[in-house]
Amino acid sequence: MGSTSIASDGFLRVLLIPMSDVTDKMVERHAISFENMAVLDISYCLKITCRGIESFGKNCKTLVHLRRNMPLPEVLPSYNVNGTGIKPDNSEAMIIADTMPGLQHLELCYGHFGDVGLEAILAKCTALTHLDIRGCWSMKLDGDLEDRCYRLQEFKSPWHDEFDNEASSGSDSDGANADVESSSDED
Repeated sequence: MGSTSIASDGFLRVLLIPMSDVTDKMVERHAISFENMAVLDISYCLKITCRGIESFGKNCKTLVHLRRNMPLPEVLPSYNVNGTGIKPDNSEAMIIADTMPGLQHLELCYGHFGDVGLEAILAKCTALTHLDIRGCWSMKLDGDLEDRCYRLQEFKSPWHDEFDNEASSGSDSDGANADVESSSDED
């Protein structure tokens, strides 16, 4: 049985295509075949836009895990690190909220959406337990958004730093406990 047959028969449960050249047109043509898909990774797929995401959402009703991580944005004159330089684009977040209400795990690192998109996701994706929005610097987390995010089982904020967790664990770079003193000099 070929992969085309597996997809067309609706048996495909996991589709991992990060960094691929898949386009919206390809997604629109084949998404109907992915009706039983549960896990989708379209990270760094720069040729997939809102149209492709909407097609996945409308056709993949059993989707519970979506990865849509994007590349770190280039430093542009209109961009600054504190999050006030990029005008939020909530279109992808709104489509995810409107077409993928059963999501449990969602990764949207370095997305350009803001509080409006996040609000829609939290309101409509009611099964959500894991949310990763690291690097989404257009986010302000105003009102109760931050509290709602931290109520999830796992939340990585726009400013989450993996290295902060390691530094606070009391380990040095070799993984040894930094608080343990050497006793090799004592007799």
